[in-house]
Amino acid sequence: MKPSTLLAAAALLALAACGQSATETTTATATTPSDLKSQVEAMAPEQQPVFAWQQLVAYQTAHPDATPACSKVRRAASQGVVPANVDPKSIYAQYAGQLVFEIQCGQQLTTVHDDPHEHWLVIFAPGATAANVAHCVDAHGGELCARIIPTVTAPTTTP
Repeated sequence: MKPSTLLAAAALLALAACGQSATETTTATATTPSDLKSQVEAMAPEQQPVFAWQQLVAYQTAHPDATPACSKVRRAASQGVVPANVDPKSIYAQYAGQLVFEIQCGQQLTTVHDDPHEHWLVIFAPGATAANVAHCVDAHGGELCARIIPTVTAPTTTP
């Protein structure tokens, strides 16, 4: 093979590689979701609760009055998107259509019970660029957040 042919082939490969990376960057930028809910839904399922916990920690860092701080996680799980038929008396009612994660903080011991003071919801609303955080303890120290989102049956109409 002539050196000029070899040089031309190398130049074509270099140009092709440059064009390929530029296309990949443009495609990646175009497909990056703009809102946080879409970003979370695009993550691997095992990463979503971790990201929700990170949002809780960021919230508590920005709001030191949101206590107790979540230093250890007992449980972090997705509760999914709050359905339209959510019980209007539950804490979830204001989050219909939003993606909710529950974070139970505290010691990971079987002899320790869940404490509502250490129970949080991290909520991702469509179009929002930041997560909402809700504390699961009521004014009397009771639990507000059910592990399964409470719903009501849709009323049946008869003609």
